[in-house]
Amino acid sequence: MIALFTNWPRAKWSQGFCQSLLLSCTLLFGSVQAQSLADTNLAGASQYQTLFAQGADNAALLALSQKLNLGETVRGHFVQSRQLKVLKKPLVSQGQFVFDKAQGLIWQQLSPFESLLILKDKQLIQKDSQGRVQISQADASASAAAMGDLLPSLVNAMLGGDISGLSANFELHFFVQEPLAQGKPNWQLGLTPKDPLMKKAIAHMVLEGSDTLHALVLLSANPSVSPQDITRIDFSELRQGPLSEAELAQYAISQTTPKDAGPRE
Repeated sequence: MIALFTNWPRAKWSQGFCQSLLLSCTLLFGSVQAQSLADTNLAGASQYQTLFAQGADNAALLALSQKLNLGETVRGHFVQSRQLKVLKKPLVSQGQFVFDKAQGLIWQQLSPFESLLILKDKQLIQKDSQGRVQISQADASASAAAMGDLLPSLVNAMLGGDISGLSANFELHFFVQEPLAQGKPNWQLGLTPKDPLMKKAIAHMVLEGSDTLHALVLLSANPSVSPQDITRIDFSELRQGPLSEAELAQYAISQTTPKDAGPRE
């Protein structure tokens, strides 16, 4: 992922900033590949056509924000599956994350190789398996600064329940699936970016859950288009609690890295 930023011109950086946060380190480049999950295929994008045909009323969004609000700090595990239309089987990675409303987001991939992404203070901080740190500044350009404002609002909504600010940057769609048996209904929140740069990077996003957030799905095109690239991130073992010393040390990585570290022309 570091190579992706250092080789891109600054004009393309903000698109990479967006993709890097939401796709973590499973973008395929060079000789690095994620492991393939032999018997798993992601569901097609067509299942979301009903969702994106719906609107979203304020009462539904208010109820949803209460479900997503897990407090000041939340952590958990993720499994990320990326189905590329040129491949028969998905690419799979997994790891853990920490979200703190004051500090930002830590996204730590543990397999098939280790990497670390931190979003805080309009910075994207990356640390590879060799311990090398790369810092990308979100104020490098006007478009990157706009993206740096947009992405924290998305993360705050997804993990902190702050949905109120999403309507400024996304068209919102909401759909509730009734349970087949005795159980709790599942909901879907669809997000269509209003910003052309963001929409070019990720055409549509879907948050799925019931009592809490279960998954984030990223679509590369409209749900009616097939085939297309689909990324699904499943969340589990969500839990609250104050930041540990180790987590605070991860957030402090940028303070021990040279200020001029960043993307090159």
